[in-house]
Amino acid sequence: MTVLLGSPSFAAEDLPVYGHVPDFSFTERSGEAFGPADLEGRVWIADFIFTRCQGMCPLLTGRMSILQTKFNHPDIRLVSFSVDPEYDTPEVLSDYALRYQAQEGKWFFLTGEKTLMWNFVTEGFSLGVAQASPEDLAQGAEPVMHTSRFVLIDPDGDIRGYYDTSEPANVEQLIQDALTLVSEK
Repeated sequence: MTVLLGSPSFAAEDLPVYGHVPDFSFTERSGEAFGPADLEGRVWIADFIFTRCQGMCPLLTGRMSILQTKFNHPDIRLVSFSVDPEYDTPEVLSDYALRYQAQEGKWFFLTGEKTLMWNFVTEGFSLGVAQASPEDLAQGAEPVMHTSRFVLIDPDGDIRGYYDTSEPANVEQLIQDALTLVSEK
């Protein structure tokens, strides 16, 4: 099913502004540098994953893949940031993206230096990311603990929403909010 632009039930100004995404420069799966200029003027949805994850990351990426098929608008992008950038090289991310049929130019996978990436997640998006403790690992935790939220960013780089991906209604709300933003761009 493709979601097309319709008449939104509310205006973009009804969505709160949670902050502004700071400047960044990471490496895309293509090996090219990638930053805010590559998203300027577009609505985008961010998530935070790592390719070795066996828990929630395949679910997050699967949901992002569904979003990719639902949006039929040239001004909506998807961006997956690796929280395990030391392992997730552009080559590893490229293979991962292929498994989920990520469309080049529509869905981007970014990696970079670990400290910069983790600071970007915690300070830029106000979300948590941490190395799992030995106790956490002993209880079956993934090596990197991170959020399962999707984040909606408007064409000006402002954060307009955080969406719990475990609730289908929240993902549907994200779709409607993204379409509202792009329709008023």
